[in-house]
Amino acid sequence: MDRDEILGGLEDAGLTAYQADAYLTLLDMGVSPAVDVARNCSVPVPRIYDVLTELEQMGYVETLDRETLHARAREPAEFVSDLHERSDRLSAVAEAVEDRWDASPLGDNRMTVTERVDTVLDHAEGLIREADSTVDLALTDEQLVAYEGALTEAFEADVVVRASVVPAGEVGVADHPVSDVVTEIRERPIPGPFCAVVDRTRACLAPTTRMSDPYGVVIDDDIVPFILRWYFQTCLWANWETVSRRREGPPVYVCLEAFVRDVYPLWWDDAVVSVTVSGTEPDSGRDREVSGVIADIRYSAASARTAQRPTLTDLSGQAALVLWTSDGQRTVGGWGALHEDLEAERVTVDGIEWTG
Repeated sequence: MDRDEILGGLEDAGLTAYQADAYLTLLDMGVSPAVDVARNCSVPVPRIYDVLTELEQMGYVETLDRETLHARAREPAEFVSDLHERSDRLSAVAEAVEDRWDASPLGDNRMTVTERVDTVLDHAEGLIREADSTVDLALTDEQLVAYEGALTEAFEADVVVRASVVPAGEVGVADHPVSDVVTEIRERPIPGPFCAVVDRTRACLAPTTRMSDPYGVVIDDDIVPFILRWYFQTCLWANWETVSRRREGPPVYVCLEAFVRDVYPLWWDDAVVSVTVSGTEPDSGRDREVSGVIADIRYSAASARTAQRPTLTDLSGQAALVLWTSDGQRTVGGWGALHEDLEAERVTVDGIEWTG
């Protein structure tokens, strides 16, 4: 550490600029006449006597009566100990300030980045408790169990919860009570980021703990959650096996593409599929619910469709249902629908009948 840095530290410890300079000079010179001390530092000769007297009263130096006034630095053990205590206290304060900053409310920003993953996990728990319609989760089995209270509130609010779970311990979520409040749980062996998409407008993301610099993102937006939902559907959900599914009530889908993939073979074989779709009108934004029978299934690659159910790639452009309702024909699109009569949020299967 160079001289200027030491002087700055001594001033931070409570010495004046003159006192710090005189004290450091005495440390370098040893026992010295006061005049020589002044000549080797910034203190004017007329002021050196007062400065040395002040330092003696503070316990930093001692003066010696000889033909001229001499001085020497005292054993710095006590002073050094005080500096260490100050340093530890300031470090603790700095850490406390950082912790309070990271844990402070995230505010109304559309996208907030934090270095504390726990902040994102806590925020996601709050979003689950406040959910109105849907929650998609990618997390470990231990995290899922930790969310049991929030998931119970979501269940009581009739929220559809899909959880893509990575086994991290010996929790066994399929047999755990948490499975009773999660609509469907799928298990995947490949670790990945924590991800939560809630009601299509809010999302939380925290990369895997293997990252050298962990961080998390909280999003309140209409576009980015759509991208995360598609990532969830294609990478974290569609490829993995179901280990738990609530059985009560009719099947409910919160992803139109997933519904199309499941119902397409039945519809192709002339089954009469009755559904109720709840969602919003793209033009007005009003909530609406329609019931009817599937008359057609449209998607980007439909010109070459066969009896094989379409892939997610086939459905990645356009995916839509045509329903015959009591009010006539209505079209239903998925998340982000622009040209259809209704953007579906939930598709409930009311019945399947076979003709002939």
